[in-house]
Amino acid sequence: MRFVVAAVRVAVLAVTVWALLARTSCFYIYGTCVAINVLSYFTIQSHVIMVIALALSVFVGVSGAREPRWLTILRLLATTYVVVSGGVFALLVLDESLSPFLFQAPLSSKLLHFVLPFYAIGDFILLTRRRLPWKTTWLALGFPVAWAAYTLVRGTSANWYPYFFLDPDAAGGYGMISFYALGLSGVILLLTSALVAGTRFRPPDDGA
Repeated sequence: MRFVVAAVRVAVLAVTVWALLARTSCFYIYGTCVAINVLSYFTIQSHVIMVIALALSVFVGVSGAREPRWLTILRLLATTYVVVSGGVFALLVLDESLSPFLFQAPLSSKLLHFVLPFYAIGDFILLTRRRLPWKTTWLALGFPVAWAAYTLVRGTSANWYPYFFLDPDAAGGYGMISFYALGLSGVILLLTSALVAGTRFRPPDDGA
């Protein structure tokens, strides 16, 4: 069974890597975009974390070793981040001026924003064997806070922001940015709490 799981994860890993390479090809093949800008998107960075989590999960799974807690937590965080990135994208395209992009978006973007987040949820729910403590939920805020701080600092000098809700001019000032940040933080905590709750329903096992 573990080899079947590993095979599925390898396939998803390959699709994720392809989607990331295709999504970022504008700077390393076509030269039509700025590399640091594309790599600064939360979607890209969250899926890089997912790639790392998947690769480590494949290695541990094939070896037959019990998944260490830190890897379960990494999978939890990766799942949370890719789902949030997909959810934010979905909300953005609900805007009438952006909705046509949903149909015009390349396959790589659709995979990153819609297909892979659903897989990540299924992978975590079905293949997690550890019970995680509730305090794990708070770890989910670490990376987004650091990413937001980096984005705001860099944005002031580069005059470029990956999302409108982090641009002081487009968002309506830092007050509105704080409002959006609090809202997203709440979503992240809610989602992570739900995933952690799912692990709490499992019977305790050794070292859980």
